[in-house]
Amino acid sequence: MGPLLSNAQVNSAQVNDAQVNDAQVSSASRVTVLGVGNPIMGDDGVGVELLARLEKSLPDERVEYVYGGISGMDLVPVVQDATRLLVLDAIAGTTPGEVRTVQGDQIPRLLAAKLSPHQVGLLDLLAAARLLGNEPEEIVVVGVTPECVDISVGLSAPVEAALDEAVRQATAVITTWLG
Repeated sequence: MGPLLSNAQVNSAQVNDAQVNDAQVSSASRVTVLGVGNPIMGDDGVGVELLARLEKSLPDERVEYVYGGISGMDLVPVVQDATRLLVLDAIAGTTPGEVRTVQGDQIPRLLAAKLSPHQVGLLDLLAAARLLGNEPEEIVVVGVTPECVDISVGLSAPVEAALDEAVRQATAVITTWLG
């Protein structure tokens, strides 16, 4: 008969197995979805609304849903830790309610336009992560063009009508990444 293991050794082995499994999940297949925006600034809150809907419709242990709100530079560690980063946000455009998926070299041009003068832009976050030496391998932004970014609670009719399409586009990005 082999050696008997104590409860502490068994528990330690289970913890180590759980850590290995978590490490495997958090590596190549891990996706971070970051919803940003201010819900008391009308349509600027579309990113956090999309995050809530997406998290409800697509639960998956390989996906980390992060409420970014108006956290600004506090989000640098989230950006640094992401392998694949999907950002949900209100994005500048000419037609309220327009849904766009942007990736690659399109992102800097799109994100250069801030919706308000006090907003720390996503470009600032991405630049900080790059300067600190750790940035996501892939970044995609799914956004909706706002109609109203003034103090108010709730989304405008065109942005509200665009939510299902934005969730569909975000889901397509995530499912592609997860394989």
